[in-house]
This record gives sequence, C-alpha cells and structure tokens, in this order.
Amino acid sequence: MFGEKKQKKKYTGVRDEIREQQKKTKDMTPKERLAYFWFYYKVPFIAGIAAVIFLSIMIHDMITAKDYNFYALMLNSQHLNDTAISESFSEYADLDNEKYECYIDTMTTLSLKNYTQYDMATYQKIIAQAATNDFDALVLDSAVFYKLSISGFMVDLRTVLSEEELAAYEGNIYYIDQAAIDRADEADSDDPEATAFYSKMENATNAVIKADAEEHKHPENMEEPVPVGIYIEDSPFIEKTDSYHGLIPVFGIASTSQRMDKAASYLSYLYDESIPFETMVLQ
Repeated sequence: MFGEKKQKKKYTGVRDEIREQQKKTKDMTPKERLAYFWFYYKVPFIAGIAAVIFLSIMIHDMITAKDYNFYALMLNSQHLNDTAISESFSEYADLDNEKYECYIDTMTTLSLKNYTQYDMATYQKIIAQAATNDFDALVLDSAVFYKLSISGFMVDLRTVLSEEELAAYEGNIYYIDQAAIDRADEADSDDPEATAFYSKMENATNAVIKADAEEHKHPENMEEPVPVGIYIEDSPFIEKTDSYHGLIPVFGIASTSQRMDKAASYLSYLYDESIPFETMVLQ
C-alpha cells in the first residue's frame, strides 16, 4: 500500500556484504577492481602475507634446527666474528657440525650500570638458558661474573680440571667464598649486609670493579674458597683480539653444562698461541 513505509532489508551476514561488494565492482575494469581491492584490503592482506611468511620461517627453523654440540656465551665482547670463532673451535675440538651446531654468542650485552628493561630481559634470558642446560662455557666481564657466580651459575673447576691443569692458571684463578654466600642466603631478605653482598656490582664504579676483581684472586682471605673462574686477560685470545677493552674478562663453566669436557677444551683453545685469533675480529 502507498501509505506504508518500505521496510529496510535486514542484514543477514557476510553473504550480503559479498553481494554489496560485487555490485560496487561489477562495472569496474580489472585495473579499477585491483585499485579498489588494494585501497580497502591492503592492511589485512599485508598482515596475512606476513603471518604466512613468519609461520613458514618458524616451521623451517623447527625442521632444520640442530642440537648444540657446544654453546659458549661471550658476554659484552667487542668486534668479534662469531662465525669465524665457531668454525675455528669446531676444527680445534673436532666437533661434528654435520648433525650438530657449535654456537658461540658474541653479540649479547648486559650492563649492571643504569639497568634498563633490555638488561633485565637479557639477564632473565641468561637464567632461562642456564636452566635448560644450553650453556657450556661463559666469558663475562668481572662485574657480571660476580653476580652470576654467587648465584650458583659456575661449576667448581676442581670437578672438571685436574689439579695439574688448574695449577697452570695459578694467579689467575677467580675464587668465591662459599661461607659468605651461605651467610647471605640464610639472612633475612631485608638484611642490609646480605642486600649489599648481592647488589655489590650494580652501578659499581670502575675502581670498585677493579678492587673486587683483585679480591677474588686471594683465597687465603676467604673462609671457604671455591675456584669457579679463570681471569683470561693475558690469554692469546684477548691479547690478539682486544675484545674486552676496558673490561676484566673471566672464563667460567656453567654448572648446568652437559658438555663440561668441551668447555674445558674451549679454555685451552683461548690460550693456544698458534691460533690466529686476530683474524676473527670484525673489520
């Protein structure tokens, strides 16, 4: 009837939307249709393509990923070619890289000064990797080494190296005092001495870091000294690469490592004068 208003057609879902789009593009040329599609759908289209690419890469990495036969972290190192070092050590230690991967991380950094969200994330990542038995050997600047060694990250070197092998590094051995660590662990969480013990290297000046590094060379001043690291400042590796300029590098073996023999080989490798370490510096 003429007096009745025409009812608006109800929306019935995606099918109606498709019909509407078909009506709009029915009289367009192919070029105009492409332009129309790109204008209205470029964001979801690009997002979809990106998702497919990301998924493909992730699946490829999962399929082709190799288990590690050695993993070293050289934290805060400077200008090192990780590929060159990995290949060199693989040859030195006769590692099977057909089925496994030798990985030496020279890119990760962590600062205990002006502790940022990045540093916090890096520290948490290191803890997680240690917990999953990834690490074998670690080379850290002395400030970070202190923080990790008093938290149980480093193995007692007497359980890996022979008495004769350890004696070769006399004067360059990094000791922790297990008695002092036990006291700090048993203290209340708000105990000022325990807090100072654990946060000693946070925002420490270079003078404090240097003095602390010297303290850890003297087991005679400790109640229960445990050798957990080797100062490698005078190693051929450091002398030829200058990769820890301005820092005090310390070598340690991860307490969770399942390849401690390889980690011990890496220490010997760093002290091998016949290896052209100078060629492993990024130009």
